[in-house]
Amino acid sequence: MKRGQNRERILLAAVDLFNDAGTVAITTNHIAENLKISPGNLYFHFRNKEEIVRELFERMCKETYEVWIPDKKLDAHATPLQLIEKSYEIFWTYRFFHRELYHLRRKDPVLAKRWKAHITKCVRLLQASYHHWVKAGVMKKIEDPKEMKMIADLVLMTCSSFLQFFESPDKPATRRTLREGLEHILRLLLPYHTESHRPEVRNWLAS
Repeated sequence: MKRGQNRERILLAAVDLFNDAGTVAITTNHIAENLKISPGNLYFHFRNKEEIVRELFERMCKETYEVWIPDKKLDAHATPLQLIEKSYEIFWTYRFFHRELYHLRRKDPVLAKRWKAHITKCVRLLQASYHHWVKAGVMKKIEDPKEMKMIADLVLMTCSSFLQFFESPDKPATRRTLREGLEHILRLLLPYHTESHRPEVRNWLAS
């Protein structure tokens, strides 16, 4: 098997194990055992578990940016509902981050710095999307910069922490948990949609 294929297998196994049991409970030996490879084979690709977590974080960031950056060739941009739905699929794929991010950032300064840069970029992308929606008549223009910042902060805070809020040790997150988090975001944004575009959101919430 080629080197790149082994590296990919390690990352895919790690994200599943982290999602199921958490990063604290899972060691590199667990990942190697799951793949039926030697620890030495794993260390050929990653020196430690922190490197695996960092690479998974980079993947999550890349997939998020791909969702939020408009397709300039088609001059297209998804609606708020479409973007949020796609984003929440990424949250589900890497849900261990949203459970453990505070712990992971405290433990790894490199990851903490990267997280800060990620949030800064997400704010810029969110603002760019909002300006597009205003121009397209999808959302109302918010004149007060403080209100605009509050909305952006609330969206990002909810997206980053909804799993911690809804989940408990005796009640693991499910797809229903994902939908509950999405419902909160959409209800928060509903008053800022124009009248012509509110039915799309209302219909989704009623479904």
